[in-house]
Amino acid sequence: MILITTALGAVACSDPDRSASRFCGELAVDLPLLGGPFADGGDVDDLVDRYERLDRITPLAIDDEWHALTELVRLASEVDVADPESRQQLADTAYKTERSARDVAIWVETTCGLAMPDVVGVEGSVPVNIPTTMATLPPMSDAPVTSTP
Repeated sequence: MILITTALGAVACSDPDRSASRFCGELAVDLPLLGGPFADGGDVDDLVDRYERLDRITPLAIDDEWHALTELVRLASEVDVADPESRQQLADTAYKTERSARDVAIWVETTCGLAMPDVVGVEGSVPVNIPTTMATLPPMSDAPVTSTP
């Protein structure tokens, strides 16, 4: 019994603080540097490092989504622009992570009060200051309501 308790204590102590307050605090410092511009390879390497560092402390609520963004940033830093296959892989990955980026942006805004760099893609842009549940609603129409089709 003592061995199990000791082992659980060691695991808990080695686990990073994944609280929203810690993540939001560190994100607030890094956020101005996440949107670029990126002048050289060193800037891109710094961006990858920031995403990876934040990935280690991301709250469980957005862990999978942030990890997907981290992988996208890492892949983008390694893309061979002369290779059409490499560019296509990046485009495919960007498309696949669009929803994750939107979910992260909404969570960061509602939880941290911060605005991630704009997420604009196939699905259009996400309006600012909206509750998470409204993010999936279709746009409202100004057309008058009628009972006939």
